[in-house]
Amino acid sequence: MEEGCVIWQGAKDAAGYGVTWHNNKWCRAHRAVMNAKPGEIVRHLCDNPSCVNSKHLRLGTSKENSEDMVSKGRQARGELAGNSKFSVADVRLVRSYKGQLSSRQVASLMKMSKTNVLDIWNNKIWSHV
Repeated sequence: MEEGCVIWQGAKDAAGYGVTWHNNKWCRAHRAVMNAKPGEIVRHLCDNPSCVNSKHLRLGTSKENSEDMVSKGRQARGELAGNSKFSVADVRLVRSYKGQLSSRQVASLMKMSKTNVLDIWNNKIWSHV
């Protein structure tokens, strides 16, 4: 960014986004700056939720916002994902059995499905470990 972030000085929500009264209702400050309509996504190019510098904000789609999050490594993965049932240690243990035990044996030992074992072995899931 050629210019620095402009940090919202008013109230902020729990996620750190500025909040303000706009068009007769409460909204996030960066949405007010961009005059975003309901359903429009305002992306922070600087990844700073408190920033209201219009040069750091872009209207976009949910897909673009998600792709941006993934490309910058900000998505919850592995144990940080809310629905994760396995730990990094579990995944490493499962991988250590590859070639020594069958996927069915590992699934029984680890109390997981055979599909999970195969997906871990083939890096379809937990590929970041």
